[in-house]
Amino acid sequence: MARRKVIWHIGPADPGTSFLAEALDARASELASLGIAVPTGAWHEVEDKIWRHKGVSILSTPDIARADADKIALRLVGLRDLEVHLVLLARDLPTQVYAAWQDALQHGSSTPLKKYVTRVLDPARDHWQAEDFWAGHDLATILPAFTRAFHADRVHVIATDADADGVWNAFLDVAGITDIERPEVYTPPALKAELDPERVLDITTAWAKLIADRGFDLRGSLISASTTAAAAESAGKKEQLEALAEVLTEATAEIERLRAEVEELRAENERLDSKRLKHKRRVERLRAELTAID
Repeated sequence: MARRKVIWHIGPADPGTSFLAEALDARASELASLGIAVPTGAWHEVEDKIWRHKGVSILSTPDIARADADKIALRLVGLRDLEVHLVLLARDLPTQVYAAWQDALQHGSSTPLKKYVTRVLDPARDHWQAEDFWAGHDLATILPAFTRAFHADRVHVIATDADADGVWNAFLDVAGITDIERPEVYTPPALKAELDPERVLDITTAWAKLIADRGFDLRGSLISASTTAAAAESAGKKEQLEALAEVLTEATAEIERLRAEVEELRAENERLDSKRLKHKRRVERLRAELTAID
């Protein structure tokens, strides 16, 4: 009998890797032909599908990286007695910071990139934007929260390329999957913020030490990837504007989709209201006829 195995992408909560869930769903049929399930839905439905599938299941929920201990425990208890592998896909830090800033703009922030970087890299981390960023990106927090009950060989930290294809291939590689092309789903531009190389080195060195001390499976170098990226040219004004234009285009398309959905719901509601009115009139007519008979 095939052993149930779960390959679970748990973070960081990087907008640049959040496309994985949609991409896996788009390739669910191809993966199913390989005996691999892509469970979706509410968490209890995901658990049920994992247990019903006698083989490998893969899923991506990077925002779970922000969860507190109680929420993590609730997620893990339903997977007890399964062979669960936790995967963290860590792009270089300058790319992660830029993606988080861009995502913040999309959700209404007006903070300039330079100010956002200053707040995030402040060692005190006392600004709410710093707290929000590191809650979902700090491997020194995420790893201990999730891995207390896991063998080191079931925790995989991947220093992945920043582009979408690199992220896609890195995740599938953990599951032993090759030759499945990434589907065309929206992914934000992989641009870089200008970060202090020494600060980046301090952060990534601490992460690397934690991973080495715990004996986790580290693929690639967190230090060299981030420090090289920090030393590279950051996104210029033109690239930033082009990236923001792409984000706005995507947001506009989503607004139009939601507006169309609202119109469909409104039309359906009007149809149901009309149907209810007809039934009400019919009931009133029948009631009047019964009263006349009495």
